[in-house]
Amino acid sequence: MLRSALVICWSHVAAVAMFLLALEPAFAAQPPPRSPRVTALIKEAEAALERLDIARARDLWAQIYDIERSTVGICQLGQLDRRLGRWVDAVVELTRCVQEMRPPATPRERRLHDTRHADLAAARLEVAQLNVFAPAGAAPVLVDGRLVDESGQSYVAPGQHEVTAMLSDGRKVRSMVHVTAGESRVVLLSAEPASVRSVAPLKATPAGASAQPEPGPAPWLLYTGSAASGALLVSGIVLHIVAATEDSALRDEMCKPNSVENQKWAEDLHAIEARQHISTAALVAGTALGAATLAVAVLPNGAQIRARRAGAEVSFSW
Repeated sequence: MLRSALVICWSHVAAVAMFLLALEPAFAAQPPPRSPRVTALIKEAEAALERLDIARARDLWAQIYDIERSTVGICQLGQLDRRLGRWVDAVVELTRCVQEMRPPATPRERRLHDTRHADLAAARLEVAQLNVFAPAGAAPVLVDGRLVDESGQSYVAPGQHEVTAMLSDGRKVRSMVHVTAGESRVVLLSAEPASVRSVAPLKATPAGASAQPEPGPAPWLLYTGSAASGALLVSGIVLHIVAATEDSALRDEMCKPNSVENQKWAEDLHAIEARQHISTAALVAGTALGAATLAVAVLPNGAQIRARRAGAEVSFSW
């Protein structure tokens, strides 16, 4: 009898404990109560959205986020900046939004989750991504004067941007990069020793005059290199076709049943092989000359290419 009573008692205790454990996550999931100030700002922001005053709504949500750093606030800022066309801010904010969102538990949360990811994907098509790799100990690392975090990742608008870093010895490395919308670019900042690195002296610019870019390679050099490369490639191809045709005709003649071996066949074979070697050399020379001309035309002034054991190192100076 006593044993049965104890079993019943323990079953009731277990049931109550399970009930309390089930209630605890529900209570824990409830957000903290908002302050009257935040509640008033949210109502004003909603009224601004109804009036389609997106700029005013964005300003109000920025004030809300300064007071209450919530996931809802950063998501709202990302959405409003996307509608205003402030793509860089929108990508940064929507990236934080999707990182902070909890996994969806209901169909409504799933739709909201998918919408936020789709908005982020659409916004990223309007900006470019820079992945900056600076030498160890370099700080700060800046893109257009804006600090880059430890990940080295930065979103920028399409166009030209300046990437700088201060080395531990006080030297400053700098790189200019041009990007287009939807592009992802890796920027390598090189810490070349001062004894090897040569820096052109700066020339004073008269007041009121604009700085002129350094002249590039002479046009005649590019035209001459391109023409010579094309001539070598065409002659190599023509020689190769002629040699292949003659070789095929000669071998057909040698394989005829009534043909007899003579000394002229051996001479013709040697001549054909010589033309084949010449065509191969012309093709190689034309390809190398074309690649060198293209490198001169494409690489910026001050580019240096150095051979390394594991490949080649290309360094740029502006």
